[in-house]
Amino acid sequence: MPPGGGGGATFFRHAELEQLGIPILAGIYGTNPAGGGYHGISPTVLFAHKNCNIAVGGGGILSGMSPKGYFDIEGAESLIESAEQFKAEPPGSVKIHYDETGFFRYVFEEETGVLDGLKDYMKDMPAYHPKFFRVADPVEPRFPLEDLYRLIPFNQKQMYSFEEVLARLVDGSEHMEFRSDYGPEVYTGLCKIDGFLVGIIGNLQGYLGEDYPEYAPYPGIGGKLYRQGLIKLNEFVTHCGRDRLPIVWFQDTTGIDVGDLAEKAELLGLGQALIYSIQQTDVPQLLVLLRKGTAAAHYIMGGPTANRHNAFTLGIPTTEVYVMHGETAAAASFSRRLVKEKNANRPLEPIIEKMNQMAKAYHDNSRPIYCAKAGFVDETIPMTRIRSYLKAFAGAVYQNPKSICPQHQMMLPRIIRG
Repeated sequence: MPPGGGGGATFFRHAELEQLGIPILAGIYGTNPAGGGYHGISPTVLFAHKNCNIAVGGGGILSGMSPKGYFDIEGAESLIESAEQFKAEPPGSVKIHYDETGFFRYVFEEETGVLDGLKDYMKDMPAYHPKFFRVADPVEPRFPLEDLYRLIPFNQKQMYSFEEVLARLVDGSEHMEFRSDYGPEVYTGLCKIDGFLVGIIGNLQGYLGEDYPEYAPYPGIGGKLYRQGLIKLNEFVTHCGRDRLPIVWFQDTTGIDVGDLAEKAELLGLGQALIYSIQQTDVPQLLVLLRKGTAAAHYIMGGPTANRHNAFTLGIPTTEVYVMHGETAAAASFSRRLVKEKNANRPLEPIIEKMNQMAKAYHDNSRPIYCAKAGFVDETIPMTRIRSYLKAFAGAVYQNPKSICPQHQMMLPRIIRG
C-alpha cells in the first residue's frame, strides 16, 4: 500500500461498495500502519495471519516524536531504543485486534490459511451466508418462553418488568442497554436474535420517581413518553440506522405527556422528530404490540402508520390498539355534558349510560382479534411464538441487506461501553 492518497482512495472505494450492500473480504499479512490500515477500515470481514498487525500509526511514527523539536545524539539513541521495541512487537497485533477489539474476524496459523478462509467465504457469493453477519453462535434464552403468560398481565393497568420479558426472547437472555440513566420510561439496547445483532426498544412500566419528568411537578408513570425518553429514542434509532441494525419495537404505551408544560418541553416536536429519525434509518423494523398501542405514541414507536420501514406488526393475546382508552374517550366526550345536565338539575344516569356504552365500544373494537381483522396488526400469535418470529425477521434482514456496516465499524457497542 503506497502512502498518502492511494490508501485513502482504496478506503473510499470500499466504503461505496459497503453502501451498495456489496461484501468486501480482506486478507491481512505483515505490517499495515497508517495508509496500510485503510484495508482494515472498509472490509466486511478481515482474515488475518497470526503475525500481522494493523494500526493507526506504526512503530516508526510512535518512536519518531522529538520533544526538543530537533534531533541530536541523545534523541537518536532514544529513537533507536523505541524502534527496537516496536519492531519486536508492533502496535495493533493479533493479541489486540483479535483477542481484545474483535477487529479481526479470523486468525490463521499459516499464511495459506488466510487464502483458504477467503475461498470458503467466496463459495457463498453472490449470496450471503449467515456467518457474514452473526456476532455469536445462536443460543436459546436462559428462561422458558412459557413464562411470558405469567409476566405480561392481561390487566392493562398492572405493572410488569420489560427486562424480564426480554430475557425470555433474546439469545442467552443477554442485552447491552443504551443510556440506562436517561429517559427511564423507555428501554433501548442491543440484543442477539439467533446470533444476529438487533436494536431493541420497549416501554418500561411503573413509577418513574418524584423528580421525573424534570419539567413538571407531577410524577412520571411508565408507558407514557416524556422529553428525555423521546430524545433517547431519537438518538438510538439514528445510531441503529448508522450501524445498519434492524430494530424490534416492543410497544406498551398509554401515549405522550400532554398539557402546557409538556408543550413547553417540546414533546410535540420531539415526537415528530422521532418519526423523521425512523424514516431516515432505512433499516427494516418489526413491531410487537405487547399490550397498549395508544394514540400518537403508537405511531411514533414503530407503528406501521408512520413508519415506511415497518416490515411486520405482531399482535398477541394482550394486544390493544386505540386512539385513546375507552374510559378516557368517554370522559373527554361527555364531561361538559355532565356539567350542563347537573347545572340544569336533570338526572345524570342517561349520560352515564352513554359513557359506559362508548367505553364498551372502544373496548370491543380494540381486542386482539378485532386488531387483526381491521389490519392494525399483520397477525395475532401465541406469546410462545414471539421468538420464532424474531428469528425469522432477523434472518430475513441479514439475507441480502441494502447496505453493510462491518461489525468492527459499529458505534453503538462502543457508545454503550463508554
